[in-house]
Amino acid sequence: MIWIFFALLTGAAVMAILAPLARSYVARDEKTADLAFFENQISEINHDLAQGRLLPEDAEIARAEAARRLLRQQSLPATHVAQSRKLSVAAALFAIVFVPAIAIGFYLYLGDAQLEDMPLAARLKMAPNPTDLAGAVARIERHLIEHPDDGRGYEVVAPYLLRTGRGEDAVRAYAEALRLLGPTAERYAALGEARTIVAQGRVSPLAQQDFEAAVGLDPNYAMANYYLGLSAMQTGSKDKAIEIFTKLIEQAPPNAPYLEAVKSQLDLLRGVAPGNDPSQAIAQLPDQERAKVIRGMVDRLAARLTTKGNDVEGWVKLIRAYRVLSENEKAQQAIKDARKALAGDKAALARIDALVKDAN
Repeated sequence: MIWIFFALLTGAAVMAILAPLARSYVARDEKTADLAFFENQISEINHDLAQGRLLPEDAEIARAEAARRLLRQQSLPATHVAQSRKLSVAAALFAIVFVPAIAIGFYLYLGDAQLEDMPLAARLKMAPNPTDLAGAVARIERHLIEHPDDGRGYEVVAPYLLRTGRGEDAVRAYAEALRLLGPTAERYAALGEARTIVAQGRVSPLAQQDFEAAVGLDPNYAMANYYLGLSAMQTGSKDKAIEIFTKLIEQAPPNAPYLEAVKSQLDLLRGVAPGNDPSQAIAQLPDQERAKVIRGMVDRLAARLTTKGNDVEGWVKLIRAYRVLSENEKAQQAIKDARKALAGDKAALARIDALVKDAN
């Protein structure tokens, strides 16, 4: 079927080239055409004079100029311009033979007629080009609008939405993936984690249900157990949290990436001074106190950047913090301030531009 389509396109392209060549080979007399032009100009001058659009003296001057050009043109020898039949035949031969031959040659060299179509699921599994990741996600979102039953598309796009501050959209995407693709411990845990991030680190009741469902499917699923331990900390169930974290450490492989985070939480529960990262302690605070602490951290960062504006990492953190807090106006102002403060640093400006592009 596709070869018929290609043949039709080739035929249309060839006919577009041959159409001008198919006209009759009639010689054109340029002198005759020029004489007719000046005679017509004199007629128009007389018509304008009769209609009152020209004064008699202006009409006389115009007629004299046109008549002078007419007489001058009459004195020139006649010239004829005829199309070259040989050149036309050569052009037609090139269009009919060489254009299709060159096109087919390029396809045989670069293409593969036996290559099967790649389904959407396989294309989504391919690693996207980092330089066009935002565009790829936009295309997937448009695809999901037209095909809302594509669970794999939701599962692919959800992590990117979460990383770029679109937490609510990520939660919806994870939920749709779970509904369409079926329950697994990984999908329940991913949904619960997205809910927790949107809640600024607080394990909400819905997130709690997601983590419990994940553990129900896989009792040893580390991420779900970690958040259940965190939830126990936040609700004041210290002994339960210690039990969960201790079991996680005992079951963890030696090089598990989550091991240090679990140990830090266990140290907090046992009264041992944790590391330098205060985020672990903040997560267990009551909601109002925790929100106040986060707000203070963001305000201090913004104040520091007013005097130390060359800190690109600080600007990135501030913009992301405002987005997480859903303070879009402050995020936009921070972007403007960052571009102004980093005006002389092309690499830093590129990071800010990439952050803005990812969020759009």
